[in-house]
Amino acid sequence: MKLFSRARNYLLAMLASSLLGFAPAQAAEVAAEASVRAALVFNFLKFTEWPAALESNPHLQLCIASSDPELVSAMESLNARQVHGKAILTMTLRQPVDCDVIYVDSRQRWNNISEAQGKAHALTIGGYAGFIADGGVIEIVLQEGNVRFDINLGAAKRTGLRLYPQLLKLARRIVE
Repeated sequence: MKLFSRARNYLLAMLASSLLGFAPAQAAEVAAEASVRAALVFNFLKFTEWPAALESNPHLQLCIASSDPELVSAMESLNARQVHGKAILTMTLRQPVDCDVIYVDSRQRWNNISEAQGKAHALTIGGYAGFIADGGVIEIVLQEGNVRFDINLGAAKRTGLRLYPQLLKLARRIVE
């Protein structure tokens, strides 16, 4: 099991390095936690299908609710990357806007967003413990030095999102 964990972390580091343009030899050193989180977010987008009403949009708006400059920078590295033929547009979330994807790093920020934003179709991704219990769709979890994620399938269905089976298979835990 430890070998699988190390292999998964190595693959995540390699994914982050290729996504962010680092040489493979530097991957283990450079793929900081923020970069791995950004790589995961990018892959979550690749394995999500939005409602048909959003198909005409030429971009996906990724809103980042975090005060961590490393995390914001890593997420901003996704700007202009393509997913399903749409360019990702990143912005720091300071006020309610129409976001397709929301990454939030604290319960307090999530509560503020939940109260102020009509996130009817947003893929919500949280980086704090208890995010899916608070109604978010995907929670990134650090467990014994390994990066995992949990999915709230009920929240995804309520927003009209379809998460591909490949993503569901990789989840540590799925709740309805």
